[in-house]
Amino acid sequence: MPLSTPPESFHVALTGHRPSKLAGYDLTHPFYVALQSWLEHIISTGLNQHPHLTLHSGLALGADTVWSQAILAMRERFPDRISFVAEVPVMTQSSQWPAKRDTQFWQKQIDSADLVNVYAESYTPRAMQLRNEGMIRASQQVLAVWDGSTGGTGHAVRFAEKNGIPVFRMTPEQIRDCAGNTITH
Repeated sequence: MPLSTPPESFHVALTGHRPSKLAGYDLTHPFYVALQSWLEHIISTGLNQHPHLTLHSGLALGADTVWSQAILAMRERFPDRISFVAEVPVMTQSSQWPAKRDTQFWQKQIDSADLVNVYAESYTPRAMQLRNEGMIRASQQVLAVWDGSTGGTGHAVRFAEKNGIPVFRMTPEQIRDCAGNTITH
């Protein structure tokens, strides 16, 4: 069933690194607390500029998970102004994740989404790329938690830029700086 959003809805996607390039798997780490705060601020700023936001998440571990947490928290506060789109490479995306809490949150995201887009029936590296390209094509703005390295996040940023979609980038180091001295390097 297609997502019914107001025509004036502004679409935003996020691309970002996995836990190994951020602060590990503990989402209570001050880095992730700072990242979620920053993302909620970005959503709040978007709501000041647009009557409705449609927010796309790729549901991967790391930056995507924190983005989804921010989306769900802000949608709870502004239920009529935010739509959540789960962009899923494959429905078995979380099946190899070691932590039960991560697979449970992945399922919560699926259950809470206003729309779920699935890009492939089985996992291939191409499925991840298709997911990134699909959510970027649907967006008018891309947020990137990116250190400038090659890989999936770098490819997503280049794809957005190639397609004329503005990218707002924050490096992991900038997020660490936002968290202040509470983070050990």
